[in-house]
Amino acid sequence: MYSFMDVRIPLWILFHTYLPLTIRGAENIPAEGPFVFCSNHAADLDPIVLGYSSFHRAVGFMAKEELFKIPVFGMLIRHWGAFPVKRNQWDETAIQSFTDHVKKNKPLVLFPEGTRTLNGELLTPKKGVGKLLHMSRVPVIPVYIEGTFQSWPKGRRFPRPHRLSAHIGRQIPMEDLYALPEEKETYRLIVERVMEHIASLRPPSHPA
Repeated sequence: MYSFMDVRIPLWILFHTYLPLTIRGAENIPAEGPFVFCSNHAADLDPIVLGYSSFHRAVGFMAKEELFKIPVFGMLIRHWGAFPVKRNQWDETAIQSFTDHVKKNKPLVLFPEGTRTLNGELLTPKKGVGKLLHMSRVPVIPVYIEGTFQSWPKGRRFPRPHRLSAHIGRQIPMEDLYALPEEKETYRLIVERVMEHIASLRPPSHPA
């Protein structure tokens, strides 16, 4: 089974030296069963931070299909559990991969904003993520990642040294929204609740 475990030592070195990482709320990660990490998205480092933060669970994640065309990197992220998704459309193949992961009790990562922020602030979430969550009715664990934007903002070629932190929250109550009809308003309510919980994990020192 794929995992970040096979690169644990290099990542341990990375997250204890060049990019010191603090993980808060790891006890909120379910010990078994499927769940989805829903996180803010500030840099390409974010999936790696989430994978490292949950070493005892092998997380999979959707990644834009362009990343799989990058030599070596594309092979690595596929080995680590990534599967490609076509952006700005309902990708049936990616949806099936998502469903297969859930059915196999495997955790996944979703970024409700759909893309990386350009200014470090939270973006409007995509209703397609709400549809995906409603369809799967999977438990959702919110995460706020801090520091990756300062280290590796969109457009920068390589990350700069910076302290990082992953704030992992408790499972979001979703039963009431999952019981609503399959319609756009339901999906909007789902992603708005998810983003509210992500925002609530933002440290007070972070600008609103």
